[in-house]
Amino acid sequence: MSLNQFNWSSEDYDGLFEKEVPSQLLNNPLLQKDVWRTIEDLGLETHEHQKRLTLNFSKIQPNWFNLLAKLYVLTRANLKLSISYIGDDVSRLRNLAKFLQEKRIDDVKYINNDLFEQFDYWIHSTGVKERTISSHYMALRNFFDTCRREGWLDVKTYWFCERTPRIRPNNDDINYIPEEVWNQLEENLYHFPSPMQRKVLIIRTLGLRIGELLNLPLDCLRKRGGQWRLRLKETEKFKVEDELPVPKDLVPVIKEQQEYIKGNFGDSYKKLFCSNKSGRFCNNQRGKDFNFIPVARVMYIDRFNHWLNQLAAQCNICTKDGEIWHFTSHQFRRTVGTIMTNAGIRDLIIQKYLRHRNSDMQNYYKHLLKEVIGDEYQELTKEKNLVNIEGKVVNTHKPQDAIEEYMRLRLHQITTQQGECHRNNLKKPCPTVNGCWRCRDWMTSEKDLPYLKQDLERLKDELEKANKLGMVRVAKEIQKDINYLQIRINAIEGIVNND
Repeated sequence: MSLNQFNWSSEDYDGLFEKEVPSQLLNNPLLQKDVWRTIEDLGLETHEHQKRLTLNFSKIQPNWFNLLAKLYVLTRANLKLSISYIGDDVSRLRNLAKFLQEKRIDDVKYINNDLFEQFDYWIHSTGVKERTISSHYMALRNFFDTCRREGWLDVKTYWFCERTPRIRPNNDDINYIPEEVWNQLEENLYHFPSPMQRKVLIIRTLGLRIGELLNLPLDCLRKRGGQWRLRLKETEKFKVEDELPVPKDLVPVIKEQQEYIKGNFGDSYKKLFCSNKSGRFCNNQRGKDFNFIPVARVMYIDRFNHWLNQLAAQCNICTKDGEIWHFTSHQFRRTVGTIMTNAGIRDLIIQKYLRHRNSDMQNYYKHLLKEVIGDEYQELTKEKNLVNIEGKVVNTHKPQDAIEEYMRLRLHQITTQQGECHRNNLKKPCPTVNGCWRCRDWMTSEKDLPYLKQDLERLKDELEKANKLGMVRVAKEIQKDINYLQIRINAIEGIVNND
């Protein structure tokens, strides 16, 4: 059936088509359907983690608007644009249709600047963010520009031009994860099953795009010389293979996940991460812990976000204002950019690491703190000798660059001016709780020496007071802390003196 078989005598189509419509559009049978299939009907690709299998036009009314929306989508699909972009366009056209229906506007002759002013008031009254409103105006501008260019409908778009400026985010509006939320996520991550823990560990350390994370190939690890790298298979944004340096501490996490996949699916599934059985991510009989029944398919983005927000709700992960934090996967990427920026890493390095095509994207991924230590970049690249509870040097760590050191530090549960915790991230919460000096997982280095000496003097003062007050048990425990602390200090001083 072609457009010529529509009832053109109907007033619905008055004012349309100032010039002849191309025959390939006129004869397209999709124009008679309100639900289109992304792959079969439009021949568009979909990502496994973000499948949009259909486009629904049934709520786009009146009839003339429904027809123009379909012609517009056919034009966009012929350009092989992403289905996510096209789907977003349809959603925004659907909102304009909702407004037209509420205002009982059926005639195309009323589509003018006065109507756009009314729509502006209406969409602001819905409470959506300014960025969302601007995205609506950009979509509508593209839609009406295409209609005018193709001769379907002559509507000027100057009104939209004035309201779609180039958006530059306010520093306070960057959607990154604040420190208090980051720490609460760390404390409660053990409630997740191990596959979900590993997903979070990788995305929070590397700042991957969520599509890159969920589609990582099973054989993603590479070793180039002495450096481990992560292979990203045809990234969702640019469809090119890429590699990313990873810290050594993250390698065992990835290898554990590889064994998990092989143990559950053998050689039949070739991705690093899988999804869970539908409806099975609710907590089990052990309280806040979650069930995970693996299924050989890629997890959807919405499901990943839902896991995080279920954890936030059940474990009361809140902002400083006491509001439950709402997680999205892209917050991790923006947080990585923020931390790198405040560590003094140059924009060019951050741009290369985050794989941005241009430097303008940096403004969307970094939140500049008011106090930024200028020499932190150099501090991140210093060699460290890690000393344990016995005063032994268990490892010498020399970062190849600041990015590698940043990623390594983000893997550890606690990193302070007095050392860093090397406890396995997949273990349950720390059993010592503030007893770091006595813990075998607590590592200190040369940079911690001044602070350790300050603590030693403080402990000596407390020991003296405890002895004067006759607090025998307290004095005994303080003496233990002094002994452990002295062992670390002596070992680190030996390293410094030898240098």
